[in-house]
Amino acid sequence: MLKLISLSAMVVLLIFSSEVRAQNQYGTPKTSESPIYIEGFNYPNFDDLSHYAWFHIGYEVINGTEVQLIGEHYRRYGADRISLGARLRQKLANKLYFVGGYQKEWDLYNEGRGFPNPVPRQEIILGIEHQVRQNMLMEVKMVHPIYESDFYSIGLEGVKTRVEMGTRIKF
Repeated sequence: MLKLISLSAMVVLLIFSSEVRAQNQYGTPKTSESPIYIEGFNYPNFDDLSHYAWFHIGYEVINGTEVQLIGEHYRRYGADRISLGARLRQKLANKLYFVGGYQKEWDLYNEGRGFPNPVPRQEIILGIEHQVRQNMLMEVKMVHPIYESDFYSIGLEGVKTRVEMGTRIKF
């Protein structure tokens, strides 16, 4: 019995450790030679269909002001979405930033029709970010649709303007 419990614990530990290693965070930091930086993240593939990833490509225009190209891809059995946008990130105070921008989201699955929805969901983003620690960023943003669309963001059916809160931890 004890042998079975320890074997089960080893299997759980092995699965957990492979999941942690499989979360790929990539990036190119901003340097004095290049003001452009790239950061992103994707979850491991547990099956052939599911996928989630995001990226930011940033360029520091002047000291404290950045322009970013942002993107996100989300796919599972009932949905396939991609969003692209641009945003401005302005330093307000030490470790406090204003973010504002625009994004479009496409429904690639289009409720099983086999072709992408031709009308993307368009939204404006306004919010703030706070760098809590060197490796931890918290953000609160308001996302407001600017045109009617045939679809909603995943899990937000019927919701128009929304507040999103999140935390990013680099490790």
